[in-house]
Amino acid sequence: MSHRYHPGMINLDEARKILLDAVSPRPVAEVPLWGARGRVLAIDVAADRDFPPTDRSAMDGYALRAADAAEAGTVLKPGGEVRAGQAVGETRVEPGHAVRIFTGAIVPPGADTVVMVEHTEETEAGVRFVHAVEPERNIRYRGEDRPAGAPVLAAGTPVGAAQIAALASVGCTTVPVHQAPRVAVLSTGDEIVDPAETPADHQVRNSNAAALVAQLQEMGLDGHYLGVAPDEPQGLGEALREGLSHDVLLITGGVSVGKYDLVGQALEQAGTEVLFHKVAMKPGKPVLAGRCGPCLVMGLPGNPVSTFTGFVTLVQPALRKMLGHADPFVGEIEAALDAPLRARGPRVTFHLAQLRQTAEGWHAAPVTNASSGDVLSLSGANGYVITPVGSAGAEAGERLPGLLWSPPGS
Repeated sequence: MSHRYHPGMINLDEARKILLDAVSPRPVAEVPLWGARGRVLAIDVAADRDFPPTDRSAMDGYALRAADAAEAGTVLKPGGEVRAGQAVGETRVEPGHAVRIFTGAIVPPGADTVVMVEHTEETEAGVRFVHAVEPERNIRYRGEDRPAGAPVLAAGTPVGAAQIAALASVGCTTVPVHQAPRVAVLSTGDEIVDPAETPADHQVRNSNAAALVAQLQEMGLDGHYLGVAPDEPQGLGEALREGLSHDVLLITGGVSVGKYDLVGQALEQAGTEVLFHKVAMKPGKPVLAGRCGPCLVMGLPGNPVSTFTGFVTLVQPALRKMLGHADPFVGEIEAALDAPLRARGPRVTFHLAQLRQTAEGWHAAPVTNASSGDVLSLSGANGYVITPVGSAGAEAGERLPGLLWSPPGS
């Protein structure tokens, strides 16, 4: 697939379109039912039989012919018993009789209604029905949930516990899903040290890789951490070769235009086709995207808030498409501001916020952060509110687009 390189800064919508055009859902694989949670269905799943497969009782009570007890106080003779998990056999409802039945049991032939046991009384003469009985009550009819062949789950559906239950019910013990992409995470920069180390004044702990691996895990993906590549061509090139053997390579740092920002040049030397470099967004402007053979490459800026934002806004939708999700975008809401928000500049701006849902709708409390390097501010937010290009901000009470990082059921 050939892609046209965009040499200048492009807007976010254009960047997303380029990325989504550059990736496809991964090939189909079959996984055991017990291991399908978190994956995405690759094909539609249909009911293998009627649900329920027979008329079933929805209550504990008595199965009877409604016409036999059309008047309150009618007494009918006992006619046997049917419990859940039991074949009906020869049992049937004869005129003037009522069959004891339990929830989930097959409604025996001859019955057209079920009366709750609470509305009956046992007497020496038989079963007394307190109220006049109406037909077609408390019966779950054959196929009323789903007839055989009817769709149960659509391709693109994320598989959670509820979907596992549905798959088990239709006998889908081997589940067709999209293969998970193999994702590598590579940090760059001589200033980066492991979180376990005590950094010198000129060094920072590697929060970016830790965050990216966690963000991948929240999507049900395992991130292969490749460590930290140095700011020199040979070491960086070796690390890139390992990373490019994956389906997706996420690189943090080194994608700007400084003397030691070497990632772009190293990627081109490795044969990467650059799709775009620089997006009109704040934070995250220097982001780079490319393809090297089958590998999607995303170069994210080194500032922690920029890296985090680049993943949520660009990487996550591309990965969702690769995973087979019907909608690559998730978490988009609209929220009322709790406090004024200031913005400036020719870029769409993602402001850290604590988003919460109330009876009146979503609300957003802006989270103060000093800069895109203020990693500690991330922990006080669960999403963004977004101001458009050229915005001067918004006042308290105004509604703005919002973006949740990890919305329920995503």
